[in-house]
Amino acid sequence: MTVRTKFIAVIVLVNLAMAVAGALILSSLRSERSIEPELRGHANRVAMTVVMDNALLEVHAQAERARRLQREGADPTPALTQLQQELDGVRAQLRFFTGVHDEAVAGLRREVEETAAEIRALLLQGPLSGEAAERLSALTFALQYRAARIFAAIVDSNNRDGLTSALDGFARHREQVGIALMGVAAAFLVTLGLSVWAYRRLIRPLGAVTGSLNAVLTGHQPTESLQESSDEFGDIVRAIRKLQAQAEHIRRIAYEDPGTGLPNRNRLDAELREVRRLRPIDGTHGLILIGIDTYETLRSGFGLRVAEAVMRAAAQRLYALDPMPVSVFRIEPHVLGILVDRGIAEAVTRADLKRITAEAFKRLGSPLEVEGQRFVLGLAAGAAIYPDDARDAEEYVNVSLEALRHAQTQAQGALCFGERGHTHRLRKHLALAEQIRMGLREGQFVPFFQPVIDVAHGKVVGAEMLVRWRQPDGRVVLPGEFMLIAQSSEVIREMTRSVLIQACRAVCGWSERGYDLNISFNLSAKLLSPHILQICRDALSESGLAPSRLIAEITETALIGNLDSSAEILDALRDSGVKLCLDDFGTGYSSLTHLYRFRIDRIKIDPVVARAAAQNARAAEIIRSMSELAVRIGIAIVVEGVETEEDAQRLRELGCSLQQGFLYTRALAQEQFVEWARSFEARAHAA
Repeated sequence: MTVRTKFIAVIVLVNLAMAVAGALILSSLRSERSIEPELRGHANRVAMTVVMDNALLEVHAQAERARRLQREGADPTPALTQLQQELDGVRAQLRFFTGVHDEAVAGLRREVEETAAEIRALLLQGPLSGEAAERLSALTFALQYRAARIFAAIVDSNNRDGLTSALDGFARHREQVGIALMGVAAAFLVTLGLSVWAYRRLIRPLGAVTGSLNAVLTGHQPTESLQESSDEFGDIVRAIRKLQAQAEHIRRIAYEDPGTGLPNRNRLDAELREVRRLRPIDGTHGLILIGIDTYETLRSGFGLRVAEAVMRAAAQRLYALDPMPVSVFRIEPHVLGILVDRGIAEAVTRADLKRITAEAFKRLGSPLEVEGQRFVLGLAAGAAIYPDDARDAEEYVNVSLEALRHAQTQAQGALCFGERGHTHRLRKHLALAEQIRMGLREGQFVPFFQPVIDVAHGKVVGAEMLVRWRQPDGRVVLPGEFMLIAQSSEVIREMTRSVLIQACRAVCGWSERGYDLNISFNLSAKLLSPHILQICRDALSESGLAPSRLIAEITETALIGNLDSSAEILDALRDSGVKLCLDDFGTGYSSLTHLYRFRIDRIKIDPVVARAAAQNARAAEIIRSMSELAVRIGIAIVVEGVETEEDAQRLRELGCSLQQGFLYTRALAQEQFVEWARSFEARAHAA
């Protein structure tokens, strides 16, 4: 019998047992309903009997009242009227009184009718006489007496018959309920038996199959021995055994490095997750990643087979590296990993990792002999400790890899330790870079302008363009929050192009309002490439600004490293008409050769040097000499970072009349600049 047939048979039998039990219960409920109408009939007859008996009592009472009124000489009419109404009510109710004691009720009905006729005859004789009143009282009393006896017999009979029928009905109901309970018990036993059978034949084999399948899928050995049968479970057991063999093969592929036979990064990640699950709080472990720099050279020069043989030989030297438990992995083609784990007995420290790394370098430092050749390895290492340097397995490995990359930029045999939060910062930087791209698409990056003041004439002669990120909610983000991320990717080019075009258009607009100003922008080392030539051409052509009014500011630091290529780009800019400014002059790698080699049009003195002039006589003389030299060679000098009136006056006395800084204003939005310039010049002329 197949599993499907077994399952259907269980369902059918359970449903059949429940249907039989339900039918028995319904029959017991129907037997209870037959009792109620019979009891209600007896109760109604008893109630009508009591009502009629009370009515006849009232008839006699009204007759007595009429007799008393007649004796007293009062009008008996109200009492006689009430008597007739009560007697008519009894006559009407007797017409509907049927069921039991029909002969007695029929006799009573005749007697009531005869009494009613006689009473009407007495009343038709005229005013009620004493004799008629006595006769009326006697008639009503006799009628009430005889009716009371009949009513008492009827009530007694109905009470007795109602009780008997109720007891019989409840006896029948108890019998039906008993039969129903027996049916329910039988259905329960059938269901229980079927459940036990289904558990043994269906559920328990299914649980064993499921447990074995989960064990195979998670790379473990099944704990229960599966028995093959002729049904579908047997087919599943046979399939699980095939799957187990395939899973073992896949596990070797997934968790073992084919070249060296070492556990790979997948196996390392799995062990790290297991350690974290078993010891979420107590215990630490360390990870050392050793990079073999010569692997790619060996692979290119001697082939993959020799390179892999060298890695196997290197891994063999790392076994039994330390008295504490150490596991060796191959993380990347040129990277071997060492996992150091002391359990919960003692924490792993950086001193431990330094000592183990030194021992590993010592073992790998001597030449390796492979296929009759000797190879010397170039080594570097990165290390980290969990949970001090990472929060999860992925960050643990990534932090160690980042430390290894940093070590490889240093001397041979260097060891660097990972820094906690590196992965989080990297993800944050990537998210911010995407936000910057979205902001560029939506035009959120705009130019702000810090004016350059000619303090000698009290005029605004130029402006330095500064990038600002205007958020949709109106908040303005300063470059310190995004510029480093932008400069680390190609997005800095599109940002510079977009903002420079806006700035050049703004300057042209100011010209129409009477302000012919120069505009300068910062040229970073990342932008010092042929791309800047096209960016400037696009900005000038789309805005219509004259090239001579555009100034590119470049720091001396950006020129260091490749002076020849920088000179070609700056010369091309200068030939296109764009002016050049040497920014932050006086700090870093200041060299007078830059003033003639790059055809500089102006220099901008660093704020540190400018502020020193107010307190240091030698610094003041240096600035004075630079001012005189600039006048002789036709170069303008701009001092930035002016914050006090004393600094401004002192720098003017030293020959620096072009100034900018917070003393005058912070960077302004395009729509605010002209109004501020007019206000400033008006104040300067008034002074």
